[in-house]
Amino acid sequence: MNKLWTAVLLVLGFASCSSKQDELRTDFENPPEEYRPMPFWHINGHMTRAGIEKEVGEAKSLSGFGGVTVLPVSPGTQWGTGKPCPGTEPAYLSDEYFERYADILDISEKQGTQVILYDDIDFPSGSAGGRLRMEYPQYIRKYLSKEEVTVKGNQSVCCQRKDTASVLAAVSALNEQTREVLDLGSYMNGNTLKWKAPAGEWRVMFFNCGVSMDSYHGNLVDYMQPEAVSQLLEMTYGEYDKRFNRYFGNVITKTFFDDVGFVHQENAWTPAITGIFKEKYGKNPALYYPALFYDIGPETGAARIAFFNIRSELMAEGYVKQVSEWSGKRRLSSMGHPPENYSPNSVVANGDILKYYRHVQIPLLDAIFFYGRGLNGFKQISSAADRGDKPVVGAELCGAFPADMDSLTLYRVALEAMVRGVSFVVPHGMWYTTDADKIRIPPLIAPENPLLRDALPNYSACVGRSCLILQGGRRVSDIALLWPITAIQAETYINRDANSGLPVANWLPDHVNHHVLSDLLTNKLRRDFTFVHPEDLCNGKITTAGSELVLNNETNIQHYKVLLMPGGDVISAETMKAIKQYYDNGGKVIATSSLPKRAAEFGRDEEVARLVTEMFGIDSCQESSSDKFNSNANKGCLAFLPNPTPETLADLFTRWGLRADIAFDESTIPPAQVGFLNYIHKQKKGRDFYYITNTTGNTVHTTVSLRGKFDHLEFWNPHTGKIDPIRNAKSVKQPDGSYVTNIKLSLPQVSGMFIVGKRKE
Repeated sequence: MNKLWTAVLLVLGFASCSSKQDELRTDFENPPEEYRPMPFWHINGHMTRAGIEKEVGEAKSLSGFGGVTVLPVSPGTQWGTGKPCPGTEPAYLSDEYFERYADILDISEKQGTQVILYDDIDFPSGSAGGRLRMEYPQYIRKYLSKEEVTVKGNQSVCCQRKDTASVLAAVSALNEQTREVLDLGSYMNGNTLKWKAPAGEWRVMFFNCGVSMDSYHGNLVDYMQPEAVSQLLEMTYGEYDKRFNRYFGNVITKTFFDDVGFVHQENAWTPAITGIFKEKYGKNPALYYPALFYDIGPETGAARIAFFNIRSELMAEGYVKQVSEWSGKRRLSSMGHPPENYSPNSVVANGDILKYYRHVQIPLLDAIFFYGRGLNGFKQISSAADRGDKPVVGAELCGAFPADMDSLTLYRVALEAMVRGVSFVVPHGMWYTTDADKIRIPPLIAPENPLLRDALPNYSACVGRSCLILQGGRRVSDIALLWPITAIQAETYINRDANSGLPVANWLPDHVNHHVLSDLLTNKLRRDFTFVHPEDLCNGKITTAGSELVLNNETNIQHYKVLLMPGGDVISAETMKAIKQYYDNGGKVIATSSLPKRAAEFGRDEEVARLVTEMFGIDSCQESSSDKFNSNANKGCLAFLPNPTPETLADLFTRWGLRADIAFDESTIPPAQVGFLNYIHKQKKGRDFYYITNTTGNTVHTTVSLRGKFDHLEFWNPHTGKIDPIRNAKSVKQPDGSYVTNIKLSLPQVSGMFIVGKRKE
């Protein structure tokens, strides 16, 4: 009887598996709405039910979109021309506005499409259409400012603090010669400082935390103040909740927040930081506030890291967390992004991008202005999703691209995002009034645009098919690239980025080369990787398993065969200990550009220097221009490459036996003026899915080599929905006894193809 039941269960299991696979094949041919693009629909005019019915209907019937992201806008001026453009009517958050919003939901429900709830008017999110500042001015975002006077030693000082409306965070004095810092708080009487300066020249500083008054940020909520965020959500999200709760989880499936971060206000601050610093580090914050503006000696880097780490934690735990919790309780997925989420200096843009998304259900990147911008940082967002075991990564694509953008660019941008981990797309976008002179931000991605209208149905289906496959599962990534957040924090001070002369969030300390390595790995060596947070090497999220590092997720488990370290002067001593332990246990580590010299923690510089010397046999304070290699009895391998190149890294991977997960016959790939040949590898439903994209202007005829042996290999074409067997696959045994499977592939310009197969044991 037991044998009979076992046989029955096996048959049922196979039937269930077969049914899911058949469902996947059917959906691939005609992807459901939930996987298709859902563009921004900017409401730049007076909404009527008839107008809504026309545009929402055409979004499905003429463009193939799966729904719309409703984005109210204020009257403004057109990007690049300065022409006046209309805003949303009826007025945002008015009863009449919600009547029209009800029409949007009703029409969408009837036609089977979805709506994404954009959480404010315009961007950034956080103003409630300007109401927050008018009704609750105490909750507006705040900034750190410094009043300063220079005084000679052995003199009595009496000076008044001018910014009396702000919270006084600290009063400090910095000795110009010795870098000694004194806390002058006990010498304050109200807003007056009376103090006799010791010998030397001193900078006396009042550090104030007050409400922002600038025109761009002056209406925005303090993202790091929980009670402020709660009040804002009541004014915005709460109004939708009162009226449209029955649509949550079916028609309204996602919420969207926009540009929640620090860009153009590097000194964004909140009063709670002072107390948290004292409690967390057991140190007097007045002795360290000057480090945010000046060098205060050996503890400068650790002080900056401490302050900036608190700020990044508060950002992740403030607006972002509350919006995500609100959404989750209502069967919705929170989706959104900070500004410059792909830029190399996360500190001045959003805090710490790998931490930022910890509570968001769908981490989102924002590709704007032109094709290729921020490309080497796209993996920051998908790596944050990997870190949190999140099955979907979103992308807001093509905002403020040229008005004459063609369909090749439309595809090219989507392909670059998806091959770097994106699995849901929000094009930017549709407009309610489609007259060219009424569109504030180009391009128009809608049937009214003759450059794009014929391409949109196939584009939507192609993106939908790709996202159907790319959502969920496990991503295969052999390379862990250490996120150099502490090295950046240690050398960033208030207004340094703004005064660098570089584009926003692009200033970096010398040797910090994580974006260089991202480009080298992805676009030149064609080796996928994951940014890993240094804290995760110490907190159990990433652990060692022999010669591998393992990302311990429930679903998206990743096994890294090598750890790649960007350059940078500062690293956590705890992280450095974990790296050495990994090496001692047989792991492979490649350091690049420069070796760490100091600790992220207070008082542990010597420990970091000792660990570096023990591992590499090099004094990290002495610059080295030659490659250095080391090994140990457990077959651990170590390399320091001061000037890493594609050739040196490829040679090292070969010598260490790190065969690529997927390789290409490089001799067959012509040089490209634009675009790349890339891949992403997902495992789900018992099969391997390799998504290969060609964003160049050339057709590529090449041989693809997959690591391992496979059964039932097929081409799944996202452009057509066709599934065809692969008849030219050949498994070849390697000298070490392993196998690779070779497949001939022809991939037209600006296109993608899935290779799908079941792995043989």
